[in-house]
Amino acid sequence: MIDSSFAGALIKNEHKTTERKSIIICGPTRGGTSFAASVFYRLGVPFTRDPDDRLTIRLEHSDLMRAFSARDRRTLETTVEEFCYLHSVWGWKLPAIESQLEAVAQMVPNPHAVMIFKEPLSVAARKAIVRKKDLVLLLERVVKVYTRMAALAASTEHPLLLISYDKAASNLPAFLKVAANYAGVTSYDEEAVIAGIQDDQRRYFERKPDVAA
Repeated sequence: MIDSSFAGALIKNEHKTTERKSIIICGPTRGGTSFAASVFYRLGVPFTRDPDDRLTIRLEHSDLMRAFSARDRRTLETTVEEFCYLHSVWGWKLPAIESQLEAVAQMVPNPHAVMIFKEPLSVAARKAIVRKKDLVLLLERVVKVYTRMAALAASTEHPLLLISYDKAASNLPAFLKVAANYAGVTSYDEEAVIAGIQDDQRRYFERKPDVAA
């Protein structure tokens, strides 16, 4: 249940959370997944195995991204095993990962899903600007993704963090408390975390857009 204190986040199946967890961030492209990843990244959740790993400006791990796109399960499983060996808690962000959420959940220990929802028309408009495609067609696709995510949210037994992008982004201090609790982060420098999130957002919006994103 939620009340007027809702800060943009709701945890479902919280009773299953443990110290070891794999945080899987879901949502459509241009739908706020980079913001969600930035929150956990700045709270101290690792998104790379080591400092030499390649992490895109959108906080997507290059090896996991390529293997997922190619449906290369062997590489995915090997990379996931390496993450789990090095980190008791780690994050994996990739738009459209919710389409294979159950398969991904079988690869990782104690999957903790994160689903972020952003106002659909704004998501479709941003896609239309970048891709030069019909806005209404893209809006229809975005709504279908959110419908699929809502169905998963209703049926999953895994721990799940539901995020309202607009609500969370406008009330970061309160939202950070929920996200930190979900990740098992017991202490953090609120001012530094918020500054880091804002810097990530600035670099994200300043970069030259790519059509595939």
